[in-house]
Amino acid sequence: MLLKEHRFKFFLGVETYLFTIEELVTGLAGWPDRFRIKLAASKGSEAKTFYGPSCYDVAEKAARYIVINSPHSALGLATHWPAEPSPPRQLLQQQRRQN
Repeated sequence: MLLKEHRFKFFLGVETYLFTIEELVTGLAGWPDRFRIKLAASKGSEAKTFYGPSCYDVAEKAARYIVINSPHSALGLATHWPAEPSPPRQLLQQQRRQN
């Protein structure tokens, strides 16, 4: 199995989250989609894995989950996502790695 990593930063208030999204390049993994992110369990939420057709789609799913389960979720929802079904794209920044 060959994986490629994509990194995003997500900002919620004063907190910054670094997402590492895996892309299945070759091999059999039994994933329902090509991209996934695994979020570790925290004090307020259980461990969660998200899959999607693009790395950005997966990052948005993870960001939405964090906002909903954040102790400051009312602030996050009011400030960052007024009536949109997904977080505004400027809240997610893709990290470019130089090799």
